[in-house]
Amino acid sequence: MKHIFIGLLTVWLILLSPLQSFAALSVPYNTETVSTEGDIIETQTAYIPVGLFGSTNDIVSPEDVYIDQNNDVYVADSGTKKITKFDENGRKLLEVGEGILQMPTGVFVDEEQQIYVADYTNEKVYRFSEDGEMLQEYGRPDSPLFGTRTPYKPQKITVDKRGNLYIIGEGSTNGIIQVGQDGTFLGFFGVNRTRPSLMSVIQDALTTDQQRSSMFLKVPPAPTNIAIDEKGLVYTITAGTSFEVIRKLNIAGGNILSPYISEITNLQDIAMGPLGNFFVLAKDGRIYEYDSFGNLLFIFGGKDDGTNRLGLFMDPSGVATDNLGRVFVTDRERGTVQVLEPTAFAEMLHGGISLYAQGLYIESEQYWSEVLRMNSSIGLAHNAMGEAYYKQQEYEDALESFELVGNVEGYSDSFWEIRNQWMNENLSTVFAILLGLFAVRATLLFADKKKGILAPARKRWQAFKSKKLLSELLFLGKFLRHPIDSFYYIKRQRKVSVLSATILYVILYAEFLFMKYFTGFIFRGGITLEQINFGMEFILLFLPIILFIVSNYLVSTINDGEGRFSDIYIGTIYSLAPIIVLLVPITLMSNVLTLNEYFLYVFFMQVMMGWSLIILFIMIKEIHAFEFWGTVRNIFTTIFCMLIIVLVCFIIYVLMDQVIDFVTAIIQEVILRV
Repeated sequence: MKHIFIGLLTVWLILLSPLQSFAALSVPYNTETVSTEGDIIETQTAYIPVGLFGSTNDIVSPEDVYIDQNNDVYVADSGTKKITKFDENGRKLLEVGEGILQMPTGVFVDEEQQIYVADYTNEKVYRFSEDGEMLQEYGRPDSPLFGTRTPYKPQKITVDKRGNLYIIGEGSTNGIIQVGQDGTFLGFFGVNRTRPSLMSVIQDALTTDQQRSSMFLKVPPAPTNIAIDEKGLVYTITAGTSFEVIRKLNIAGGNILSPYISEITNLQDIAMGPLGNFFVLAKDGRIYEYDSFGNLLFIFGGKDDGTNRLGLFMDPSGVATDNLGRVFVTDRERGTVQVLEPTAFAEMLHGGISLYAQGLYIESEQYWSEVLRMNSSIGLAHNAMGEAYYKQQEYEDALESFELVGNVEGYSDSFWEIRNQWMNENLSTVFAILLGLFAVRATLLFADKKKGILAPARKRWQAFKSKKLLSELLFLGKFLRHPIDSFYYIKRQRKVSVLSATILYVILYAEFLFMKYFTGFIFRGGITLEQINFGMEFILLFLPIILFIVSNYLVSTINDGEGRFSDIYIGTIYSLAPIIVLLVPITLMSNVLTLNEYFLYVFFMQVMMGWSLIILFIMIKEIHAFEFWGTVRNIFTTIFCMLIIVLVCFIIYVLMDQVIDFVTAIIQEVILRV
């Protein structure tokens, strides 16, 4: 029955969409969302302002707004010094706190219709009955656990189903003040964390808990607003920081959202929506809507530009939503409450989110298909479609959707199913082919041993291999087996040349590009093919190599190293023999692995790099005739020299930039005066 109702509602919304699209033309702000690449892009209007709520005579300076389960609206007004209750049509029903409240800045209503008010000036939280009778006041906790110097300036308030109060206090860096309904101080909850830094990591690694307790610690910022959902999970926002600005706290006070969910530093209020989504209001009037997982859905609203149009705000102070999905925003300076309604486009997306959050991926497919028909760039819709395809065992389509939005886990699961299906169908054939090839090889070797049928082919191969340039290139294989002897041949017998080394550098660059283009999606690290730049990749690969060759030559010359510049140039590329030989196979292997085999990819990459570094160490030792510790000292000196060269080049760049700016300014001045 529920799905039938949702379906009828969907049809009704689609029929209304032309009217709402026309209305959206007058919206004074742009609506934005997240694209498949993770960029912020403009999209269809999600919410349209429909008017002011309530009478302007009843609201003077609203600080906060809350909407209960009956859609009754409560406005905390520091101008009238009371809480005003309205019905959903804006008719005033009740005034609370007259003669008691001085500066109400936060309001919350529980399931029993009891009204909680945070009063900043009185430094108290009040609890009123449904009829406005004061039942209890919560002053500064007298518990020694609260502390004598801890500030108690209540700004915002929320209450869980057990009646426990969560109070946001100004300057409360210890976290949210948690008080029982009887006034007992329960402790601090959900203290903010400071952004981790390199110094903090080193300090944590080198000091004990006792030592850290005696050191100066950076004080975390205090949370600035709070909300609670139907499951009792607490949400907070923190202004003035870009780390964990929005948090969703579990019962232990730990944040279960990404610490980098947003970098907006001027957040003002947060409110829960009817579908588990939540809205965050910024001081510039922008409203950010997220789903229950912390995915950004829409950005809308804005700062008033002097035109006094609906949808723009002078000093936004609070946000709330009703059961119909309408958004109410208070404006402290104007003394108004604006109402914004979702469009058919937003309702369609919300319908998909509602089913998606319940794990009903297949049922949500019709909504997401319609959303993508309206806007094919919305990343969340593609991800949800991928989940729907996966549940219906349409793994190819799921793979495409997950790759489009960069969902590595979903891509890996879909690819595993495709690979498993392919192996079930073709593994016997593959084994048969391998056995056949093995049998053919054994037969040829046996026939060659008896009749010598492969002798002409071996002779032609030896003749081909004897050509100088090809012989030098194939000499690469000797480095994998006997690196010490190989460097002797390079230095003393000139088995290779600068030309062959240069060709190997070109091959290395080609393989590097091959790796960039053909590494499996799971191991690509979020890099898209459009982001690959030939010139930049050339610099990233060869700049460190050139710096090493030049620095090692300069350092080794001073330290009486025997190697010439050409020896270092040749020896460096031949030291990278494991990379040249293994890079392409490892890249191809990455296309048949899933996240479950991630360790194999990492292992082979580490073996390849470690093997090359060992050969490079041997190269420096043999080319320059150093002892072991002399080689170690040479390597560290080379690295230091590389850093100095980079620093000098940076200084020269800065100076040249300033000189160019100076000369340009003089020329412009001369042109103006002449």
